[in-house]
Amino acid sequence: MRNELMQERASRQDVECDKISLERQNKDLKSRIAYLEGSHKPSKEGLVAQLENRIQELEERLEAEERERGNLQLANRRLERKVKEMMMQVDEEHHSLQDQKDQLNLRLKALKRQMDEAEEEIDRLEHNKKKLQRDLEEQQEANEQLQSQLKALRTPVLNADDDDDDDDISTDGETYFSSSSGYKRSSSQDAIISKFS
Repeated sequence: MRNELMQERASRQDVECDKISLERQNKDLKSRIAYLEGSHKPSKEGLVAQLENRIQELEERLEAEERERGNLQLANRRLERKVKEMMMQVDEEHHSLQDQKDQLNLRLKALKRQMDEAEEEIDRLEHNKKKLQRDLEEQQEANEQLQSQLKALRTPVLNADDDDDDDDISTDGETYFSSSSGYKRSSSQDAIISKFS
């Protein structure tokens, strides 16, 4: 489009130059006519006729150049109007793209802020997870210790129950019968029996 404008301007300049040249030629011819009318009176009529024909041709050519010039000016105005419209369209598209860019930047900032918040939440949850894991391990260790203590407390009772199951207590609570090797009750058993007597 820029090349077309340059070509139109060059054509318009050529038309202007041709117009000036034709006007100069017309002026020269009129001067020659005046000169010939004064110096060659016998052939005045024939020369005048030739010069008039030449002037008419130049005037017709000048009119044609003027019409061409008008057409070029009209085309130039159309191109200028088209260029102006295109420039306005480019400006509108530029503003639209700028608005979209601003919206994308705002969206990007919002997403980045959400991502930072999510990372902070993940860190917080990870910290809580580690804390709960430590609490669980401590609780398991405490349970194991309690189970060990409970087992240690239950062992003498179980042993005592096993001894009681192997013996037969008489109706008066004083005589015991064991295997063929014999068995004598302990003082603790005597204390238990005397307690229930």
